[in-house]
Amino acid sequence: MQLLSLPNLRERDSTLYLHELLEGSEIYLPEVVKPPRNPELVARLEKIKIQLANDEYKRITRNVTCQDSRHGGILSDLGKEVRSVKAVVITIFNFIVTVAAAFVCTYLGSQYIFTEMASRILAAVIVASVVGLAELYVMVRVMEGELGEI
Repeated sequence: MQLLSLPNLRERDSTLYLHELLEGSEIYLPEVVKPPRNPELVARLEKIKIQLANDEYKRITRNVTCQDSRHGGILSDLGKEVRSVKAVVITIFNFIVTVAAAFVCTYLGSQYIFTEMASRILAAVIVASVVGLAELYVMVRVMEGELGEI
């Protein structure tokens, strides 16, 4: 087999093309030798992995309490549930009172603008709807914030 180099080809004034030169050729790559791992580095990496696993475990379980139902009893759970139901009932009552007050104020205040009953009721319904939607928006934002803290 003859070694083809650029100077040899120029001397012969040959018209060989690259694809003809590469035809039937092979690429020989040396075997990659992996260096041995440093034992200090391996030990340090293991410590870091363990620390990260512990941090992840603490993050996941930060809201989990180890109270047994036998120690706290059912009454402590009942108290928590009553407080949460009480907060929801107060929120719903506040929503209803706010929307009703907006309706009544608009109905009574619009008697100076509109003389017909239908126009006054329509204006009151529109204002009460806007106030109700605003109240719902605020309630959703507050609930979203409380759920994010849990």
